[in-house]
Amino acid sequence: MIREAGWPVRGAALALADSEVHLWLASLTLPEDRLAALATSLTVDEQERAARFRFPQHRDRFIAGRGLLRELLGAYLDAPAATLRFRQGSRGKPALAGKLVGAGLHFNLSHSRDQALYAVARRAVGVDLEALDRWVDYAAVAERVCTGRERTAFQALSAERIQEAFFACWTRKEAVAKAMGEGLASGLNTLETCFREDEAPEGRVSLRDAVGREWSVLNVPLAPGWAGALAAAGTDWRWVIRGAG
Repeated sequence: MIREAGWPVRGAALALADSEVHLWLASLTLPEDRLAALATSLTVDEQERAARFRFPQHRDRFIAGRGLLRELLGAYLDAPAATLRFRQGSRGKPALAGKLVGAGLHFNLSHSRDQALYAVARRAVGVDLEALDRWVDYAAVAERVCTGRERTAFQALSAERIQEAFFACWTRKEAVAKAMGEGLASGLNTLETCFREDEAPEGRVSLRDAVGREWSVLNVPLAPGWAGALAAAGTDWRWVIRGAG
């Protein structure tokens, strides 16, 4: 994975075009002094939540993940990280709150092990990151989250291909569901995202939700051992990996 070496310089403003989705990759394993600095930007509620983690490793990852998010969004909004406030939608999707609720900035994040993937856009966006070394009962999960056509396609794959194909599909579904703001309630087995004949050269596919809104999703190339996907409203966006050091 790309590490935090290219993270935006603190105090530097970031520009974001309406047609862009910026992706940022970061490690959640940080030096003690860096972690302590990020902790100072957290709200009292966030600090209390961090203190409730049983294991120090999980506590530190929470502080890093939330602190880096604040730092990143602060750079786009030209606002101190500690002043940002968040709210959750009815299905748990995070969004800006308070005086910045109308800033027009959307974001989403995903973490797996000690890695985090952030997406920032001026439209609804969702992202998912998965480590490939986790054990999964592919057949059982596919039965629960895939459409009939997708399950049939999985059954035709060789054992050597099933892991990569499963996580490519799973991350697409998660990213779309998170972009919609519905999470698992969106019904992953109704989202036709995989093995599509109309897939664009870059791997992008489009689909419509129950009320006719158009979304598109694609897999993001990452280092070996990782799978990721990005989804956003519409099809007229392009994605840019930022923070590559």
